[in-house]
Amino acid sequence: MVKVVDKNLNNELRFERKFVFSKIHLNDLIQKLYLNSFCFTEIFEERKINNVYFDDNDLSFYRQNVIGVGERLKYRLRWYGQDFSLIENPTIEIKKKKGEVGDKVRHKFTNFSFNLDANNTPSELQNMIINRLEDNLGMKNKFYQLQPALLSSYERRYFLSFCGRYRVTLDYNQEFFNPNYINYKDSRRTIDQSTIVLELKYSINEDVDSRIITQQFNTRLSKNSKYVQGIDFIHDQITF
Repeated sequence: MVKVVDKNLNNELRFERKFVFSKIHLNDLIQKLYLNSFCFTEIFEERKINNVYFDDNDLSFYRQNVIGVGERLKYRLRWYGQDFSLIENPTIEIKKKKGEVGDKVRHKFTNFSFNLDANNTPSELQNMIINRLEDNLGMKNKFYQLQPALLSSYERRYFLSFCGRYRVTLDYNQEFFNPNYINYKDSRRTIDQSTIVLELKYSINEDVDSRIITQQFNTRLSKNSKYVQGIDFIHDQITF
């Protein structure tokens, strides 16, 4: 079992409030942000986010999330691009959750290229990651304990409040794959296109005013975890 501890995590704690909208058109939700009293505007181009999530043999990170462990970690490899199979210059992200707030550590790879469709497997990807972590022995040792547990991708759009204190992302067109399949594409599962995950992100000092924003969303706060949702989905533990 992987012990949830990492002394190298930074102190840039922030809230990430999640809201799940079902059966809504993307443009209608964007209009809600434009009309919000905090006047959100789009700040970045739409892009596709791709991930490989890592866990141990017991799926400890998954189980800790499900039972609600207060302090927990999440390991993933993230890259951007419409071609999910082509992993170019990705970033390892270690997310730490402590209660309702969290922070993140990143390790960026350069001159890194891996093609999941070229007879390469997720386990070979893990070996490549380990070999490229010679300058970060602590992280390298952790990856010896882990293996790919989930492949996922989704589209994302980015918004910022007029005051600059609050960020919103909209995630949609979610896809999940099981890395244990001989051909991961055969395990593809998707969530209905009309389901959108909204995340409101802000520093721990801005929590009071955030409630004004969220009251205008007209939906309830969610404990949505893409990793937990994806694991459940590819193992047929839940249906949508």
